[in-house]
Amino acid sequence: MRATLPFPCLQAVCAVLLSSACTFAMAEDPPARVGRISTVEGQVLVRAGDGEAQNALLNWPITTDNRLSTQRGALAEFRVGAAAVRLDGDSELEVSELEDDSFKAHLGYGTVSVRVRNPDALRGFELTTAQARVTLTQPGWVRIEAGRQPGTSVVSVLEGAADVDGATGSVTLRAGKRAELTDDALRTGALHRVAFDHWPEALPAAAPALRYVTDDTTGYEELDRYGAWHEDAEYGPLWLPSTVPAGWAPYSDGRWTWIAPWGWTWVDNAPWGYAPSHYGRWVLLGHRWGWAPGRDRGRVPWAPALVGWVGGGHGPQQGARPGVGWFPLSPHDRYVPGYRASADYERRINRVVEGRRAVAGERERRAGMSMLPGERFGAQRTVDVPRRNRTSMPPPVMQSLPLSTAPAPAGNWQRPFDAPHGDNGFRRDWVNRPGRLQTDDGQTHMAPRPMQPNRPPVPAQPQQPPIPAQPVMPAMPTLPPVQDQVGRPGWRGEQRPHAERPQPRPVIERPFDARGVERGGPGRSSRMQETEH
Repeated sequence: MRATLPFPCLQAVCAVLLSSACTFAMAEDPPARVGRISTVEGQVLVRAGDGEAQNALLNWPITTDNRLSTQRGALAEFRVGAAAVRLDGDSELEVSELEDDSFKAHLGYGTVSVRVRNPDALRGFELTTAQARVTLTQPGWVRIEAGRQPGTSVVSVLEGAADVDGATGSVTLRAGKRAELTDDALRTGALHRVAFDHWPEALPAAAPALRYVTDDTTGYEELDRYGAWHEDAEYGPLWLPSTVPAGWAPYSDGRWTWIAPWGWTWVDNAPWGYAPSHYGRWVLLGHRWGWAPGRDRGRVPWAPALVGWVGGGHGPQQGARPGVGWFPLSPHDRYVPGYRASADYERRINRVVEGRRAVAGERERRAGMSMLPGERFGAQRTVDVPRRNRTSMPPPVMQSLPLSTAPAPAGNWQRPFDAPHGDNGFRRDWVNRPGRLQTDDGQTHMAPRPMQPNRPPVPAQPQQPPIPAQPVMPAMPTLPPVQDQVGRPGWRGEQRPHAERPQPRPVIERPFDARGVERGGPGRSSRMQETEH
């Protein structure tokens, strides 16, 4: 007689299998949220994993396992959707986890302020120091200091409210309050304003861009300052940049950098170039380019670059040097990632394409193509793209170039070989698969698999003069960030001192309750509700 499972057991088994399948599918997807360096003033360094620190650039992507450090007198800001994180001079912050619904950071030393406008941006947010763990309970503004006084962390709430947990107790701080935490005590008192708090918030309360995109679209705050919106009958809302030279095309002025797990990632030189490079599509109307975020304002995943690749080891047959080219995808081109992703991820990242009718010749034009020699991509992890690097090939030659991918760099990965595994065993430093591009004709074009890169880090080379063909990455982008005085530092009206540290604070007495019992003393673990008196 064949054994059978009782119906409740069968239901439990099916639920476990379904949950495992969903977990497996979700584990394949890279993070849908990636931050952006929005302000750099002075010497600011960024490091990924155990890699070497390099000068931070405007629009540089910030993701899990990134570390930012500022020298004395420097300032830096990075944004993740509607959240702004700012570092004062002589500070170091590690982004330990940045996923779809998780944002965790650790302040090693220095001063950082976090300002969150949207409640959705609070999902999974947590900032820690050696003495404290801080979570925001509502949109607001908090400043955190670590190591300014030895063995002490200070949490100050300027707006909203925050929960602060320490070794000896917990407290909920309201606006205008602060807490000092050591390994042995937790003290509360009134907020002390410092010069760092006067860095103005340039983000308008009602940005016109938010009528067309959500505030999950990192970099949206720059769009209204550098362009205008136009409603198109075919493509819906279009954003037209107003500060580009004649003959400009998307993805033509910046640099390519290899970031795991996505692979080649575009870093644009224009201050507004982040959102249009990683979301939506581009449209050529006559001789002017417009960015189409799509009619649906839903949340879409971040992409390293929405381009189609051509060439690689293949070149035109007119004796030209083989090269690698790329062109911006239109709303009629489906982007199929070259990195591991689920079918649901691909559907969401192509939401702007859904429901579009086919346009004859849209793919064949490949407008806005740029090209570099193929060996530039295989030699190093960052490839500078000079301005006006447009190809002058005739349209039939550009059309004949096969769809392909740029070769992976030979070494100098941004994450170490022993990258952490998830609970399901998947690595976070996935190797890129061949890139694919699906167009309106319904065909999916596959490229040859790129060579496997050498994973061990490249040993440090002796100092050599820069080679003209491969210039050293500048400390600031070639196109300087044109930001007004309200939007970036310079707000004090005087030169910033190079060694600005807060003055020693008076000792704050621990508050006592009506019975004379000290609150927050050693051994207390219950949460206190701090209110203004």
